[in-house]
Amino acid sequence: MSVLRHCVWSSAVLAVFLFGVCTAFADLKPFPLSAGQRGTVTCLENPSVSYDIYLPPAYSTNGTPLPILYTLNSGGGGMVSDFKTVCSSLNIICVGILSSKNSTPWNPVLRDFYEVPRDIRQRVLFDPTAVFVGGLSGGGENSYVFSRFWSQHVYGVLAMGGWLGRTGNPSVGYPMQYYTTDRVQTNLLVARTTGTSDTGALFYLTPDSNYLASCGAVVKDWSFSGGHTTAPDSVKTSCLQWFLSQRIQSGANDQSNALAQAGSWRSRIASGDSQAVLDECVSTLMNQPRTWFALETQLVMDDLMTNYNALRALDVSNLFPASTSFTTNSAISASVESINYWSPSDFAYDLFYHYARGAATNGDWQRYKCALKVLTGVAGANEDRDGDINYLLTKFSYPAPQVQIALGQTNIWLMKDTPGLIYSLEWQSNLVNNVWQPPLFPPPTVDPHLGITWSTPFDFDPASASRFYRVVATPWGGSPLPWPDNGGYGQ
Repeated sequence: MSVLRHCVWSSAVLAVFLFGVCTAFADLKPFPLSAGQRGTVTCLENPSVSYDIYLPPAYSTNGTPLPILYTLNSGGGGMVSDFKTVCSSLNIICVGILSSKNSTPWNPVLRDFYEVPRDIRQRVLFDPTAVFVGGLSGGGENSYVFSRFWSQHVYGVLAMGGWLGRTGNPSVGYPMQYYTTDRVQTNLLVARTTGTSDTGALFYLTPDSNYLASCGAVVKDWSFSGGHTTAPDSVKTSCLQWFLSQRIQSGANDQSNALAQAGSWRSRIASGDSQAVLDECVSTLMNQPRTWFALETQLVMDDLMTNYNALRALDVSNLFPASTSFTTNSAISASVESINYWSPSDFAYDLFYHYARGAATNGDWQRYKCALKVLTGVAGANEDRDGDINYLLTKFSYPAPQVQIALGQTNIWLMKDTPGLIYSLEWQSNLVNNVWQPPLFPPPTVDPHLGITWSTPFDFDPASASRFYRVVATPWGGSPLPWPDNGGYGQ
């Protein structure tokens, strides 16, 4: 029986599928290349973004799903040429992210990190238990960022002469400075290749591996005779084979069960059950990473987040609550400054923060606003994304709050649609003068993490002929933690 992706299910079709009769990829969108071909492909939703891709000889839309490798180059343009021979022999789909390049600001890079995998999810059949990313030098550094961007989907990072982008010199008393936002998802496979004369990359191997191990990553190193350059094909082959052997492969029925689950979710959304579906999708993404369930869930989420007005009406409180279970690297090494701890809810916050950031850089405003709404119901225990959220709101704007008022109780309140805002109620008696006064009671809310609603009582002044009120929302959170160095660009 051929197992198929992205079928749109009715209950009748689902029943047919369970008996093994479904035989078409109902909504795998058209793709211009076939097995053995390489070319530059334009994204459907954002034609200004394109990518280089090679489909190996065994690729088929109704065959066995193949592994996929995203590649990043310090000189830009991806690394399909460097990996084509190896990917052909191992039957791995190879993608080149074109914008990732040293000395490029992060936003153009993150634009492609968001849009290219989303396009491929809709158009290419691949194995979601075998999603890898790799690159040379700054491309290796950016591979770690890519793995954080899609932390629930990426299984392996192949860093060739790459590093985590942090500085320090433990040999002279300056510990390496890492940050909580450098965390990578637990059990990430990290393969590092280093030339024996590549002194710069060799310097960072030990502190970076200590930090990665503290996150629960599994690190393995390869060396070769040479300098700061791409690893030989034999080494690249060994790294990719290690990924394939170490990952947890899907169960016999995972693909079909994930398809059935996604079909059920879409049917329930159509019948008005979006609230419960959103809860279940977030739970599945976080609890079943790097699986068919995560892939199909992401596709459902991508669709669910195209309608902000509908998602805004949902109750997202406690969508993914803060965990009291923390991981800490407080004792990993004297060469690493020990400031890092995190919980599963921090990874959930990271996921939707990166989704919002990527959507904003693509002008995908419905999904951007939806991601902000979801973030109000996800509690990052560290609150270490406050500065990043402030950057988002300041650079890309945010939805105006919807205010409700209960006259009998003289109370004004709103559901928070955006994280990282503080609110206050102001008034004036004469709109002509346009001088707004803050109320004496209560003071403005100063902690944006208090719940997902905001409210305040207010008093009508019986001595005043008229009084006008407005709610003011202001981004809060200060500056982001430093992003990894990308040729001097932090944002």
